[in-house]
Amino acid sequence: MTDLSIVIVEYFCIDDTVKALESAEQYLTDISWEAIVVSNSEYNIKEIDSFTKAIQHTQARIIRNECNGGYAGGVNRVMPEINSPFIFLLNPDGRLVDSNLSLLVQEMQSQPKLAVMGPKVIDETGEIQPSCRRFPRPYTFLLVRSFLRRLPNAPKEKARYLMEDFDRQKPQKVDWVSGGAMLLRTEAVNKVGQMDERYFLYMEDVDWCRTFWNKGWQVAYDPRAIILHAGRHSSISNGILGIFNQTTRWHLNSMWKYFCKWRW
Repeated sequence: MTDLSIVIVEYFCIDDTVKALESAEQYLTDISWEAIVVSNSEYNIKEIDSFTKAIQHTQARIIRNECNGGYAGGVNRVMPEINSPFIFLLNPDGRLVDSNLSLLVQEMQSQPKLAVMGPKVIDETGEIQPSCRRFPRPYTFLLVRSFLRRLPNAPKEKARYLMEDFDRQKPQKVDWVSGGAMLLRTEAVNKVGQMDERYFLYMEDVDWCRTFWNKGWQVAYDPRAIILHAGRHSSISNGILGIFNQTTRWHLNSMWKYFCKWRW
């Protein structure tokens, strides 16, 4: 049995997936691990052949979903295949830049109630990203990512949600961490349950962390391990025309489901 299973859910991003796997091979040399790629891409026969050849040299296992079930559906698809005590969810465009993920595994081994841990996430300029946050309120996203951010009290809510008062150089317990770079205790997942597949994209990580907390488990942030994630967060677009963007509609739909589930 390996110490860690790295899970990447990909959607038409072969090159990114290969680079993510290669970064793991470069840095994870002091623990035993496996890699599993879950493909939500509905590739044609030629594309499947290219995908398989590109992944083969990384020794990763490939699981192909018959249809795109969203991020939660991809994550849940692989769970029955995992025998490792710990799971690391990594976005295809994420990259390991050090070997310290093993330190986070050791930390979780020493804290039996810790179910979820998030590493420090930086962008290509080295700027630390807000990969851990406080739980949102029903109006949070309007005040943070829409034209309403110009309202007088919006900066205060943004600071609360994005934890601008938080020292991201110190390990601490947090409300939730991003599902794009999330270390999980398999035992906790088995007891609490899998990701809620009602969320096609967005909010599934917030919901999962909230569920872990409600079931007596803990969620933490530890900056000793660093993940590079290039690009900026795409979310609610400015202005009313943003609703015509598919990404925005997914986010709004997931937010509605989240607040209905947790009773606003």
